[in-house]
Amino acid sequence: MFRPILIAVLLASACGDNHEADPDAAVVDVDADTSPRSVTLRFTPKVGEAAFACGQTYANQGADATTITPRDFRMYVHDVELISATGDRVPLALDQTEWQYQNVALLDFEDFTGGCQDGTPETNKVITGMAPKGTYTGISYTIGIPAALNHQDLTTLPAPLNVTGLWWGWAFGHIFLAVVTHTDITTPTPGTNDHYFHLGSIACTGDPSVGESVTCAKPNQPLIEITGFDPLTTPIIADFGAMLPKSHLATEVGCHSFTEEPCAWPFDFVGLNWVTGSRTPTTQKLFRPGT
Repeated sequence: MFRPILIAVLLASACGDNHEADPDAAVVDVDADTSPRSVTLRFTPKVGEAAFACGQTYANQGADATTITPRDFRMYVHDVELISATGDRVPLALDQTEWQYQNVALLDFEDFTGGCQDGTPETNKVITGMAPKGTYTGISYTIGIPAALNHQDLTTLPAPLNVTGLWWGWAFGHIFLAVVTHTDITTPTPGTNDHYFHLGSIACTGDPSVGESVTCAKPNQPLIEITGFDPLTTPIIADFGAMLPKSHLATEVGCHSFTEEPCAWPFDFVGLNWVTGSRTPTTQKLFRPGT
């Protein structure tokens, strides 16, 4: 014995059919659609409250309140996750472009003009990918490159991992974050000084050039977590100036992540403990929500 199958409630209603709906029929809630959507995360580089620009001068910077011009401002990030209103973390599947490979993206704020002589004319201020439709109130990502991609021969890597200006020769390691300033000194002796903050993995063992795996006691890959804003509509400020307050920009060479250098404060501002190498997300000042 056959029983009628209700194909569509709306169709039946339109035809004057008053049969009771089949309780087993599937119901689609349009508002619950979580199919992937294209996402663009926008970053805005600044020096404090001022716009970041190569060739621009910024007064009263650093512990010595000197005037600086930017020289470099670039960084790799990976494992980008959107944080939902309920606290769930949703991975962003990155588009594969010249700026993004697998789960790694390169943000490049310098344009090779003015005093910015370490990089390239091309810039990139966005991260793009796919994520489920939803309400998001924060974002997290890691500065750096996953170990499996970090310690490889640069000549074998695709863009953006093959940037020569962001690579150390030892252990085939990359520079994860470059914040570099230039100072023109007038007194007591005229001259110049370039102050570096280059973040990378240290205390590494293993020689990748002979096929050995590399292990680093201090990976130096800070986790960035920013909440209380909508990352899909609000830009993320990357504050060049936030890395500088405790550094002597006119006299120090800066920090290349090695033990003999003055790295405590810039490490603190990026969310790392200089002594232990542990992550300290609450101390980072480099990123904040825009307006």
